[in-house]
Amino acid sequence: MLFSEEKDGILLPMKVSEAKHPTNLHEACAATPLGRAIHLLGDTWVLLIVMNLLQGSMRFNALRATLGHISSKTLSSRLKLLEELDFVQRLAFLEIPPRVEYHLTEKGRELGDVIAALEQFGNKHLSNSAASAKCDECISVDEEITAVEDVE
Repeated sequence: MLFSEEKDGILLPMKVSEAKHPTNLHEACAATPLGRAIHLLGDTWVLLIVMNLLQGSMRFNALRATLGHISSKTLSSRLKLLEELDFVQRLAFLEIPPRVEYHLTEKGRELGDVIAALEQFGNKHLSNSAASAKCDECISVDEEITAVEDVE
């Protein structure tokens, strides 16, 4: 069942006509805290950034190198989003050359519990071979790595 609005702390069922229109569904999803959480946590890069920052502060280029196949533009936009949501704090040092580090705020560190729950769920329910089918993006990354290894 799909939910669209909240009244007195209770999610109300979405009308069938609303469910058929993706823009209404997206708007309804973005209008609730649960929907916003799903949208945020559904972004693979956001989760990977948080997972890496759980280990401690990191500079932009170190974070980018750790993440692998992420463009500077994508990393920058995700870090700005996380900063705006107060999950990440950006520390700029008055040095030459300029140095900037990113670290999780208390709010950001709370995502560690969510990530741990996702890992536990994956280990329990998705560890068999049928459930571990790779997504297209993972397959293309593996193919690129294999191609590079073959060249070397």
